Amino acid sequence: MKKILFVDDSRDTANALRDIACGLGRFSAVAYTGASAVDAAASEAFDVIFLDLMLPDADGLDVCLDIRRGGSKSARIVALTGSNELIDKSQPCVDEWVLKPLHMDQLERLLR
Repeated sequence: MKKILFVDDSRDTANALRDIACGLGRFSAVAYTGASAVDAAASEAFDVIFLDLMLPDADGLDVCLDIRRGGSKSARIVALTGSNELIDKSQPCVDEWVLKPLHMDQLERLLR
């Protein structure tokens, strides 16, 4: 079973995505800060991480780099952003970029 981590400072968003993924039969966890995301990804090997780039305590790309150094270094990282200006496909840390809001069909595709 794939393990999924949703990282978003909006608790409602993170929890809703987790609930949807669980309903689709995936083990899912949430983190609401960059620090808690790095800790979670270091202690458990996740297969896919949905990472909000605008976190209150850290830059999402720095969090991504920290995750790549830990137990989830081989996870597929999907960067979530509400701004086209933040999308930088030259960033080797991020595997895929998604403009918010994340739609159900996108989520299902990314969870496969």
